[in-house]
Amino acid sequence: MSVDAANEPWDILYVSSVPSRAEFDRIRSALKPGVQEVSYGMAAASFRFHTLIMEGMASAGARVTSVVGRPVSPRFHAPVWWPRSAEPARGGVRVIHPAFVNRPVVKQVGLAAGLARQTWRWRRDTRQSLRRAVFVDGSYVSAMPGVLLALWGAGAPRVGIFADLYSYMADVADASDRQVDTVHKISRRVVRRCLDSLDAVVVLTSAMDALINRESKPSVVMEGLVDVNQSARAVSLANRHTHPTALYAGALRREYGVEDLVLGFRSIPDPQARLEIYGQGDYAEEVRRHAAEDTRITFAGTVPVEVVLEAEERAWVLVNPRPANQEFTKYSFPSKNMEYLASGTAVLTTPLPGMPPEYYPHVMLIDESSPAGVRGALERAFALGRGELHRRGERGKEFVLTSKTNTIWAGKLLALARRAGA
Repeated sequence: MSVDAANEPWDILYVSSVPSRAEFDRIRSALKPGVQEVSYGMAAASFRFHTLIMEGMASAGARVTSVVGRPVSPRFHAPVWWPRSAEPARGGVRVIHPAFVNRPVVKQVGLAAGLARQTWRWRRDTRQSLRRAVFVDGSYVSAMPGVLLALWGAGAPRVGIFADLYSYMADVADASDRQVDTVHKISRRVVRRCLDSLDAVVVLTSAMDALINRESKPSVVMEGLVDVNQSARAVSLANRHTHPTALYAGALRREYGVEDLVLGFRSIPDPQARLEIYGQGDYAEEVRRHAAEDTRITFAGTVPVEVVLEAEERAWVLVNPRPANQEFTKYSFPSKNMEYLASGTAVLTTPLPGMPPEYYPHVMLIDESSPAGVRGALERAFALGRGELHRRGERGKEFVLTSKTNTIWAGKLLALARRAGA
C-alpha cells in the first residue's frame, strides 16, 4: 500500500440484515398482532452488535455504506410491499434498504438480487478510492453468494463477520435442532464455498476460527464490544438498592439457565434478597408463576433499553446462568456479559468456554449449572456486601471501556482489512 493510500479514509461496504435505528423501530411496529418481538428473528443484541461496529468505523473516519436486507417475513409482518429506503449519511454511516416483496421465496430471491445490485453500485462509485473494503455478516447466508460475486475482481478485501455459528456452517450437535434435509445440505455447500472465498474473517471465539477458517486466512477474535459512549454514564454506590438484589435481562429460556436461576434464588432463605427479571421467551410464563408465589421476585417483561440499563445500575449483581456444558457455548460469547460489564455492576456468570481468560479477574463464577450452584454463587456474592460488589463492578466497567469499545475494535477490524488486502 502506498503512503498516499495509507493516509486516505476508508470506503466501507457493510452488508447485513441490520437496519437503521429508525427502520428497526418501523419493522417492530409492523409485527402482526400477537407476535412477540423475541420470536421473529431480529434480536436487539444482533442489531446493537453490527451497529456499534459501523459507528466505530465511522468514528475512525471511514465512509460507511450499510446495505441491508431487512429482517421481515410473511409469517410475522403484514405489509406485502416494502419499498426501497435510502437514508442520508448520519455520523458517517449511510444506510440503504433495497425493496422487496414480502412473500415466501420471492422475498429471498428479490433481496439477494437487490443486495448484489447495490454492491455493484458501491463498487462502481468507489472505484477511485485508494482504500476500500467489504464487511459481510456471515450469518446472512442468502446474501453472501450474490454479494461476493458482484465483488469478484474488484480488489477490495472481503471480510466475513461471524457473530453466530449458523446451522448451515457446520454440524455442531446442539447448535440447532433443525432437520438437515437436502436443501440445507446444498445450502451448506454453497456457504462453504463462500467462506473459502473470503479474504479474512472476524469470529467470536478461537473455536469458531478453527471451524470456519480452514485455510488460516487473516482473522481476528472479537468476542464482543461495548459503546464507547457508555463511559458517560456514572454509577454511584448511593444509587444501589439497600437490599441484596440480583438481576437477569435477556431471553427467558430454560436452556439458558433461567430455571436454574429462579429455583436457585427461591431456595435462598434471606427475606431481604430480591431477584429482578427482564425479557421474554418460552419460559416467561413460568417466571410469572414464580413471581406470583415468591414476592421477592419481580418480573418486568419487555421494557425499553434505558429502563433495563437503569435497573442494572441499581442492582448488586447481574447474573448470566447459561450452562457451560453445551457444545455450542464453545462458539459463542454472550453479548449479555459485555452489556453487564459496561453497566458498572458486578457480574456473576458461568465459566463459558468461549470467554477468554482475561475476563476472569473481572467476573464472579457460578461453579455448577444447577439451582444449587446458582444459590451458592448468589449467597457468596451477597455476602461480599454492597460496597465491595460496587467496587468490583467499577473495575469490570473500566476493563471493557479501556479494551473492548467499538472504537478500539473498529481500528483492529480496519487493520485486518488492510492485512487481507496487502
